[in-house]
Amino acid sequence: MNEGLFLFDPVVVHAAAAAVGIVLIAGASEKLRDLELFRYAVENYRLLGSRAAALFAPLFAAAELVAGIGLVFETTRPFAMWLALAVMLAATGGVAVNLLRGLDRIECGCGTGGQRISWGLVGRNVCLIGLIVLAAADERSRQLDVLDYFSVAGTILAWLAIYASANQLLANQPLLKELQS
Repeated sequence: MNEGLFLFDPVVVHAAAAAVGIVLIAGASEKLRDLELFRYAVENYRLLGSRAAALFAPLFAAAELVAGIGLVFETTRPFAMWLALAVMLAATGGVAVNLLRGLDRIECGCGTGGQRISWGLVGRNVCLIGLIVLAAADERSRQLDVLDYFSVAGTILAWLAIYASANQLLANQPLLKELQS
């Protein structure tokens, strides 16, 4: 099998869509659970005024939720891919702008709790953007068999484990810096 075609195998495409969908749904759920805290996080980025942040916060969380749900279903995936890209680019852009301003003590507002913005967070988001693009790729045409569905499930779990590990490392980064001093 050609290695380049592996990325467009239905197992990889479906797993990427589901994994990113789960990440977006989980993040949106956390934001929607405490919209006031998320609005506060948005205000801390100092990119929007107080009124604009109050409007932006629920709209952003809702867009993230719709994108996540949409990525899971093949029929809505093309639209959801664009919405997911917009959500991720807005979030990543906000982080990058503040890091370039030298403001690195801002809690990200990702829904992961207590995580500060960092270039590592930008890198994590770039990886998620890559998975979103992969999820929208034209997959090779082939029938999936029973083993393929187990492969999809295993791949989703592996990507979610990598994502959770990356989040934990990013959350621990400030503590590790304090220990080194």
